[in-house]
Amino acid sequence: MKISENTEFKIDIKTVIGIIMFTTTIVGMYYTLQEDIAEAKTLPPVEVSRLEYELKEEWNEKMIMQLKDQVDMLEQTQSILKEEISITAGMIKDGTEADGKLEELNRQLEALQNKRPKVIVKEVKVDKKGRKL
Repeated sequence: MKISENTEFKIDIKTVIGIIMFTTTIVGMYYTLQEDIAEAKTLPPVEVSRLEYELKEEWNEKMIMQLKDQVDMLEQTQSILKEEISITAGMIKDGTEADGKLEELNRQLEALQNKRPKVIVKEVKVDKKGRKL
């Protein structure tokens, strides 16, 4: 193939318009990006405020305490249920009555079921810079 002054190639008008539109879009995106970068350079740097950090730490601590309360409640329930099983097994072996002890254990289970860990949500007012008011 030889390229010279007499070389011809045909391009559709739709293709020419498509190329122009694509080039215009790329150039527009470039200048928009440059403006955004210039604006970002003038803005102050974003800092994680001490308040934000403290609030996250406080939330984590509350969640850990809530989980600890739930684990304690489950452990107490487990020990009561184990005791109920041993009493029931003893009753089956001996044929004796231990209704008073089972009723007491059932009351303890009900008390544990009614006891729920408390979740405290506290609203803190902050200014635009994230400082406590």
